[in-house]
Amino acid sequence: MLLTTLIFFVVLGAFLGLALGYAAKVFHVEGDPRIDKVEALLPGGQCGQCGEAGCRQAAEKMVSGELSPTCCPPGGALLAQHVAQLLGVSIDVDDQDTEWVACIDEAQCNGCNRCYKACPFDAIVGAPKQLHTVLKDVCTGCQLCEKACPRGCLTMSEVTPSVSTWYWPKPSLPV
Repeated sequence: MLLTTLIFFVVLGAFLGLALGYAAKVFHVEGDPRIDKVEALLPGGQCGQCGEAGCRQAAEKMVSGELSPTCCPPGGALLAQHVAQLLGVSIDVDDQDTEWVACIDEAQCNGCNRCYKACPFDAIVGAPKQLHTVLKDVCTGCQLCEKACPRGCLTMSEVTPSVSTWYWPKPSLPV
């Protein structure tokens, strides 16, 4: 009886696997390869600042022309230029992007954990009812954590170039 049951499930699994494989070949739909390329350029934080649920949906709308390449605040001007070049559209972007980073006023932070949960880039570390801190190298300045903080102890501050934060300017794209 056990052997019969085993053989039955093996045959059933093989049949269903073949049927699914055949259906995948028959009903395959080719997608626009530009969507995958644009999605690979986006930060991947699924932050929703562009008005879409995630980066895949934003990439689809950018390729279809419903959304501008400048719609991604965490990506900045350089991302917008790359996406516009990939899609063959022209945009007007200011090259002097102001970089923002989140700062937590530790005297007011009660460890409510809302900023930690709101950050799609894992730039905030901490535990419930403990002090939180921002990893400034990871922070994209998306401002979602600032909106989530009920005590107002989280603010966005402009990154001023110093010896430890200055980088060579980003190269310009060929026109």
